[in-house]
Amino acid sequence: MSDQHGHDPDEQRGWGAVPTVASIRGTVDAPAAGAATGQRRPRRRLRRGQVVALVASGAAVVLLLVAGGVGYSVGSTSHSADRPVRAFLDDLTAGRVADALDDAGIDRERSDVLLGATAYEQATDKVTGYRIAATRTEGDTATVRAYLRQGGQDVAATFTLARTGTDWGVFPVWELQAPELGTVDVGVRGPAGATVQVAGRAARTAEDGTVRLRALPGTYDVTFDGGRWTTAKGGSATVSGFGQVPTRPVQTTVTLTEAGQRAAERAVDAWVDRCIASTDAAPTGCSFYAYGQDPAFTYTNQKWTLESRPTVSVGDWTSNGWLVSTTTAGRATYTADISGAAGTGTASAGPLDVNASGYVTGFSDDGATFRSAVGNGSSDTGS
Repeated sequence: MSDQHGHDPDEQRGWGAVPTVASIRGTVDAPAAGAATGQRRPRRRLRRGQVVALVASGAAVVLLLVAGGVGYSVGSTSHSADRPVRAFLDDLTAGRVADALDDAGIDRERSDVLLGATAYEQATDKVTGYRIAATRTEGDTATVRAYLRQGGQDVAATFTLARTGTDWGVFPVWELQAPELGTVDVGVRGPAGATVQVAGRAARTAEDGTVRLRALPGTYDVTFDGGRWTTAKGGSATVSGFGQVPTRPVQTTVTLTEAGQRAAERAVDAWVDRCIASTDAAPTGCSFYAYGQDPAFTYTNQKWTLESRPTVSVGDWTSNGWLVSTTTAGRATYTADISGAAGTGTASAGPLDVNASGYVTGFSDDGATFRSAVGNGSSDTGS
């Protein structure tokens, strides 16, 4: 006997009508591997605002890192040891002398007549450019080597800087130490206190006839200001870089102008006239004298008479002055009235040579000053 099951009338509208899970798409995720229940938990989707916020936060961090790196790089560059050197040389090449001196910490003294814009404008072969060759830092000291373009050539220069602190506790602050300046040296073979013009600026020589002037790199013209009495050839001095190459001094010898020559001759004549005007048998400081007076007589009306004036030549400057040499001696006679127990009479001497050798030691508004090389060295001024 076989069983015959009747068809369940609820089968078509009950569980049999429910589709299988595998046939459903887009509603439930596949089960996670190893899940106890055999099904996956639904994945939570991020809203658009949340995604944008996360992207923006990440970008901000990147930007901060980039900005920090750029800021540090810029700060390091602006605080590098060569920056003060560049500022100094930029001002120097532009002719901003006052700013350049301030940059380098160079103190100007009253005697520094060349450390000014007026003198520097007159100079030639100045610094027209530069390049930094190397920078070396050791502790709180930095050394910067550079090449200056001067007179068509490269001149080496070394600058020293000292660290004086930090900015923001990170970047070093460097201060340029005053570089050693070159000098313009002038030697004048002539009277002490002579006036020279260097790049249009006046300076006076010392007792030894020299003057030394600090100067920035360049070539400076030197002229001599002798007024109406004296003259001298000029020259030029080149200051190369900063105190490394000695400057060749400008040497000049003072000579007399025609007016100075005549003034010297008049000064000699004045000296001779003073000697001739003496009423002494042995005029003080003069090159001639009478001797052999008899103490038994009284001498009155003593008189010197110049029969011929000496001729002289004025030569080059010596350590004592311009040398005056007698080319032809003058002649002078001496006369006096005498009286005594033996009677009265006249005494005479000569003619005697009048030597006018000596030195012209200088000039004033009145003329030359002559000092005799004979006698006691007394002097006379003649104009």
